[in-house]
Amino acid sequence: MESTGKIRVLVLDENPVLVDGLNFLVNSTRQLSALTLGNRDQRLQEAIKRLDPDVIVADPVHLERTLETSEMHFQELQMRAKLIAYCDIRDTQPGESYVTRGYSGVVTKSVASPRLLRAIKSVHAGDVVIDESVLALPDRLPLGANQAQRKLSTKEEFVLRHVALGKAMKEIAADIQLSAKTVETYKYRAIKKLDLRTRSDIVTYAISVGWLQH
Repeated sequence: MESTGKIRVLVLDENPVLVDGLNFLVNSTRQLSALTLGNRDQRLQEAIKRLDPDVIVADPVHLERTLETSEMHFQELQMRAKLIAYCDIRDTQPGESYVTRGYSGVVTKSVASPRLLRAIKSVHAGDVVIDESVLALPDRLPLGANQAQRKLSTKEEFVLRHVALGKAMKEIAADIQLSAKTVETYKYRAIKKLDLRTRSDIVTYAISVGWLQH
């Protein structure tokens, strides 16, 4: 397939109206391009090979049903594209369970359009994104938190939790009414204390200490 320089996005959902709406949203941006399944795409494996998506935004229930009737396994799909679980708002599964299964992002269908578009771009860039719409942060440190976690100041912990959720520095700064530079400093101090290097490291740590749970 000829490259356009844009991030190729494929939406998989049983609701054709939702798919059309998301495709329109994706195509309204300069960086993204929506891929569509044709009438001849009866088999998911063949369609994925033909379309060659960069990111797949899929209702996980619909995707599982589709894979059951195809010759394609989830692991093969994961190797071909980054996956975002686009969950029903009534889904009660913890967001981290999708990350454990191989998704790079988790958002609900109630999420605002800008957040979904940011999630697509972040996942394509290699980040793991779990949106606030999926997870509620606990107010206090979980029982059994390790000593390294207890070394974090309140603001360092707040910043790191929100980084794990995929929030941008400017968003976090607005939440706690500080400058983006100050927030960057809190993030730097936190990752140095915990010896973390990448966004994936931060998300893995957040899951391990119970931050990303309902």
